[in-house]
Amino acid sequence: MIFDFVETIFTTSSGTITVALLTILASLIYWNVRRPSGMPPGPTGLPILGNLLDFGDKPPYVTFKEMTKKYGNVFSVKMGQRWMVVLNQIDIVKDALVRKPDEFAGRPDLYSLAILSENRKNIVISDYSVSWKLHRRKLSHSAIRNFATGKKLESIVHEVTELIGKRIDEQHGKPIDPKQVVCLGIYTMLGRLCFAHKYELDDPRITWFVRLSRETLEALGVGMPADFFPVLRFLPTGIRKLKQLLEESFNFLCDELKLHRESFDPCNIRDIFDSLLLAQKETIDEGSDLVESLTDTHLVGTVGDIFGAGTDTTIVTLHWTLAIMAEYPDIQKKVAMEIEEVVGHERLCSLEDRGRLPYTEATTMEVLRFSSISPLGVHATTCDVMLDDFQIPKDTMVSINHYALHFDEEIWDKPKLFKPEHFLDDSGSVRQHPNSFLPFSAGRRSCLGESLAKAELFLIFTWFVQNYEISKAPGDKVESLLGRIKSGPSVVRELDPYEVIMKRRTY
Repeated sequence: MIFDFVETIFTTSSGTITVALLTILASLIYWNVRRPSGMPPGPTGLPILGNLLDFGDKPPYVTFKEMTKKYGNVFSVKMGQRWMVVLNQIDIVKDALVRKPDEFAGRPDLYSLAILSENRKNIVISDYSVSWKLHRRKLSHSAIRNFATGKKLESIVHEVTELIGKRIDEQHGKPIDPKQVVCLGIYTMLGRLCFAHKYELDDPRITWFVRLSRETLEALGVGMPADFFPVLRFLPTGIRKLKQLLEESFNFLCDELKLHRESFDPCNIRDIFDSLLLAQKETIDEGSDLVESLTDTHLVGTVGDIFGAGTDTTIVTLHWTLAIMAEYPDIQKKVAMEIEEVVGHERLCSLEDRGRLPYTEATTMEVLRFSSISPLGVHATTCDVMLDDFQIPKDTMVSINHYALHFDEEIWDKPKLFKPEHFLDDSGSVRQHPNSFLPFSAGRRSCLGESLAKAELFLIFTWFVQNYEISKAPGDKVESLLGRIKSGPSVVRELDPYEVIMKRRTY
C-alpha cells in the first residue's frame, strides 16, 4: 500500500506534489499544536516550541498568574513537546492534591530528574508506586520526624549559630553579605545532622559541599532541553558536566554509607544515615518482600534529598528573612520584644517556645508566604482524571503555582505587603492552617522535610533577632532589598546579593 502511495506521488504533476506536501506539512503542524480533547484552554503555541516564547523576561510563575486573567485558574500550555496543566487557585489545588491525591501523585518522566536520582531511586523524584510509599513512610518517619527535631536538632543549631555569631562579630558592625556566612552555617548544620561529623565553618569539606552544590545548580538550570524535546537526550547538550558533578556527590555519599555501616549500632543512632540504616535493617528483619525498595542506592538518594533540599532552600529562605527584617524594623522590634518578654536573653529559644511566641511564629510563616522560594511545584497525573470539568490525560505534567496562591488578592489582604497579621486571628493566636498557604505543598507529594525546615527556620530566625539588630547598609537606605529578585532562569525565587549591618543587641 505504501508503495502505491509513493508511486502516485511521483507520477503526479509538480503542482499536485507541492499541494500534497503542503497539506502533509499543515497536518503535522496542526497535530503538533492541537490541544488534546477535554484539556483546559490556554494560549496557542508554535509548532515544536509550543509556548516557550510566551514567557519573555518574566519568570514563568508571574506569566502564569497573568494568564489566569484570560484563561482562568486552570489552563494548559505546551512546553516544547510536553503539555502541562497549571493550577493557580487554592480550591482547585486542594481538589487535585487532597481530594484526588493518588491521581496527582506522579512525577513527570523528565530526563534531568532521572539523572539526578540514579534513575529515580529517591523519594523526591521517584514515580508514585507501592515501593515509593514504603520508601517514604519508612525513611521519612525514621530519618526526619524521629531524629531531625527536638533536642538533637536544637543542640546542633545552637552549636553552629555560635560559630556564625563569631564570624559576624569579626566585622565589628561593618556591612556584611549575610548569605555567605548563612551558607556556611547551614551546610555545617546539615553536615552534622546527616553525617555526625563535627564540621567547622572553615572545614574544607564544607567549602567542597558549597562548590559542588553551586556548580550542580548552574549545570541543571531550570532543566535540560531534553526535558522538553526528548530527542535531544541523544545529543551532547551539557549533560556530561552534570553527570560528573552528580557522580562526585554520589561517590562521597557511598563512602559515608560504607563508614556508617562498619560502625552501625542500632542502639546508638548518631545521625540521619544511621536512621536510614535502622529502617533498612527493620525491613529486612520483617522479611518484607519490599526490601528491594530500600537498597543502598535508595538510602544514598534519600540523604542526597535531605542534604540538597535542606541546604539550598533554607539558605534562600534565611536570605529573604534577613532582608525582610532590615526592611521592616518595626516588625523586627516587635519580634525581639516578644522573645525578650517570654524567653529572655539568658537562654536561646527552643522548639517548645513556638506556642508561646505567636507573633514570632506568624512572622516566620509570613516569610514563607512572602518569599515563595519554590514558586512552582511539579506533579504528573498517574491516570486519566477529571478536574474542574476538564479531562487531563495520564502522564500529563501538572504545575502548582504556589506564587499565585500566596499572592491571591481575593484571599490575602494586601498580599504584596509583608504582614505577620496574615497569620494571626482576632485574639492574636496563630492561624495554623490559613487558606491558600501551601509552601510545602500537600497530598502525597507534600515536602518530606517540612518539619525539619520549620524547626530550623524558627530556631535560626529567633537566634538572629534575639542577638542582633539588623539594619540596611548606608548605600541601600532608599532602594528596597526585597525588589531585587534574581533574574534569569531558576527554579528558586531568590534575591540578588545585598549587605546589611548586624550589631549585637544590648540588654
